[in-house]
Amino acid sequence: MGSEAAIDEQRNPYLDLIRVLAIAAVVIGHWIASGVTYKHGEFDGVDVLGVVSWTSWLTLIFQVVPLFFLVGGYSNALSWTRHQSAGGSAFTWSRRRALRLLVPTATYVAVVSLAVVLSNVAGADHGNLEQAAWALSLHLWFLAVYLVLLLLTPALLAAHRRYGVKGLAATTAVAVAIDIGVIEAHWHVVGWVNYVLVWGTFHQLGFAWQEGFFTGRRGRPFVLTAGAIAALVALVWWGPYPVSMVGVPGARIQNASPPSAALLAFGFAQVGLVLIAAPSATRWLARPHRTRLRALIGRANAMTMPVYLWHMVPVVLVTVVAYPNHLLAQPSIGSGAWWAQRIGWIATLTIVLAGVLALVVLIASVLSKRPRRMLPRPALPRSAAMVLFGIGVGLSVATLGRLAVQGFAPNGALDVVTVAAFAGGTLLVIVAGPRDPELVGQSPREQPTATGQSPANAASAPPVVVAGRLGLAEPRAPAPPRGAG
Repeated sequence: MGSEAAIDEQRNPYLDLIRVLAIAAVVIGHWIASGVTYKHGEFDGVDVLGVVSWTSWLTLIFQVVPLFFLVGGYSNALSWTRHQSAGGSAFTWSRRRALRLLVPTATYVAVVSLAVVLSNVAGADHGNLEQAAWALSLHLWFLAVYLVLLLLTPALLAAHRRYGVKGLAATTAVAVAIDIGVIEAHWHVVGWVNYVLVWGTFHQLGFAWQEGFFTGRRGRPFVLTAGAIAALVALVWWGPYPVSMVGVPGARIQNASPPSAALLAFGFAQVGLVLIAAPSATRWLARPHRTRLRALIGRANAMTMPVYLWHMVPVVLVTVVAYPNHLLAQPSIGSGAWWAQRIGWIATLTIVLAGVLALVVLIASVLSKRPRRMLPRPALPRSAAMVLFGIGVGLSVATLGRLAVQGFAPNGALDVVTVAAFAGGTLLVIVAGPRDPELVGQSPREQPTATGQSPANAASAPPVVVAGRLGLAEPRAPAPPRGAG
């Protein structure tokens, strides 16, 4: 308890470790599930879960999205509390955090969009291009949901402090009720609400963890874990839910789209196990002779956003180069030879991803050192800035969701309207800088750059940190005034 509190004043490496392990699971899971065939000049993407039924059990290992929202809730609660203690407003906090998410995402969207256009100009097959562009967009759904929860954090945290676990119980109950309606009454439109309710429940668990509800009370995580496992077994064994915690093509019930009661129980169990391990793991990581390990975890954590955004790019690059040139064999998906090939497949993709990230880091580092001109723009009244910000976030969320569902090139050509709308939404968030006391007096050198840092600090920061601060990795926030919070 003491060591956990002390280390959290700087940065909790246990949170970083959770995020690093979770991103590794997501990447490997996506790579394994990417079954690709190439015949007669045509590529075909095959979901391994739909071909090899027993792989559904692997999703109990690789489905770790609940942990991203848990850690996100913890980090957002801590960051917002410190910002509020320093006299900051919810608007400026939300805008800065949104930009940390949107700027790197906009860069990724721009690069992929350009690649789609160039591929069309080069005469790429429309069917192949559509599949490749969808593979590069399927993971963007997470960013849309996370952005919504980020925007709601000040209000949700205030509600959590007032109602405590009663709020968690309420969101859980409503989510289960909606899930029943989706299954029994086909509430497909209403079911979309569960993307916010279910993932938001894990986000709120992060609030509870950060505020000490589980700290020093070993019984609570055990009760949460035991109850969740019992509920999950009942829902899968006796209930109608499949064992796969991600979507399976053709399945009558999809646990992840929208998130179901079974996924909710699974996430509670996963969170409970993490909470059970928290005291011991935090003390172990806090030992003085593990300074290098903590630094390594911190550097890896700084790269979680770039890794998440770009991890499907190697799949497309390796596929379009290796298969037409017969550099990779094509054993039957699910066969022993195919599984043996996965070892080389993952190793190759890891090397290519390292190269892609090195290029991203290099470009971010070069851009961060370039002198920036502050373009003049009219000072907006706070109310107008908030309206622009709301519209910008709404456009960004809607377009990220559309890209995740339909891909960048749903008909073999770039979805210009959606990409342009996302760019417009991001631009609105950027220009929605209010003229308020929190920003008045900041010199151009103190204004945040596209990398989330001030130009003065960005120039001396290691490139890995510059790239990492383009997204989910949480930088060290200044400690609140003594006695605050």
